[in-house]
Amino acid sequence: MMEKKNYTVLAIDDTAENLGLLETLLEKQHYLVLVATNGERGLEIARKQQPDIILLDVMMPGWDGFETARRIKKVQELASIPILFLSALDDTGSKVKGFDAGGVDYVAKPFQQQELLARIKTHLELGKLRNNLSQQVARKTEELTRFYEDSLHLLSMVSEFRDYETSLHNKRLGEYAKLIAQQMGLPNEIADLIVMAAPLHDVGKIGIPDSILHKQGPLEPEQWETMKTHPIIGRRILRSINNNRVLLMAADIAEGHHEAYDGSGYPHGLAGDDIPLAARITSLCDIYDALRSERPYKKSFSHEQSFDIIVNGDRRTKPEHFDPQVLDIFIKYHQDFDEIFERMRETQDHL
Repeated sequence: MMEKKNYTVLAIDDTAENLGLLETLLEKQHYLVLVATNGERGLEIARKQQPDIILLDVMMPGWDGFETARRIKKVQELASIPILFLSALDDTGSKVKGFDAGGVDYVAKPFQQQELLARIKTHLELGKLRNNLSQQVARKTEELTRFYEDSLHLLSMVSEFRDYETSLHNKRLGEYAKLIAQQMGLPNEIADLIVMAAPLHDVGKIGIPDSILHKQGPLEPEQWETMKTHPIIGRRILRSINNNRVLLMAADIAEGHHEAYDGSGYPHGLAGDDIPLAARITSLCDIYDALRSERPYKKSFSHEQSFDIIVNGDRRTKPEHFDPQVLDIFIKYHQDFDEIFERMRETQDHL
């Protein structure tokens, strides 16, 4: 993005002579000068032109300078523009009122031209520095966010390599979970956390021996008890960093996604709302996608078969295992689940 050649200054004053003086003075400094004779017009121009600095008179008909400044600062795209008051009111109370309204400086009339120019230049340079700093912070934040998301993806992939699941299984899981979270009316911030956290639900399988994890036939009772420890292992892994909201939610999901709403699940036999909401959401999503997916030890089920199993139950799962609200949303939006699966199915066996 090219830097502007000249700064733009907006002068707002109800006196034509004052505006003429400011125009002459500022244009000699190669500033682009915009003028307005009242606060309403000044705000309109500011919205359209977004000047680099605003020079604002205080005593004007209609909105005075203080009211004009307050209204300008309420506009998000104008809030960072420095406002310099120019006024014949030279008392301390007026100056304090100007700063309270959002001004960065206050110059008394009649002003010394060189002093005014020096103050304008200072605030323009400070504004440029602030903008550069904001851009650098935004860029670094974007880089850190990308690194963070990549790290979560890598952690998710670790569990994929230990199990039969694919990366698209975890991505689909996030999309199912977001759909349910949104239909439950959860804030977007929480829905986004669930999207990032849900793919880590089975990370605890890292700690399960291959002889159990990849066994083709039914597990022996002792082996099944070992398998049922993977939610606890997952919680321990994800709780190792306690100040991260995504990992804390992922820990709740990892520990709770095999719990059942009727209390028949594992590892703790929790029931109802004692199971974290994110885990209750992920539980149904995980079972749906597992039913739809082909594994070495099972065939894939159609959407209709999977829907019937979740809603009516079979030897593996029963409708009372699920949060009733989550189940109701699944029933209402089950075609969206099918659409997500089919859309992400074509390359589901590829990383």
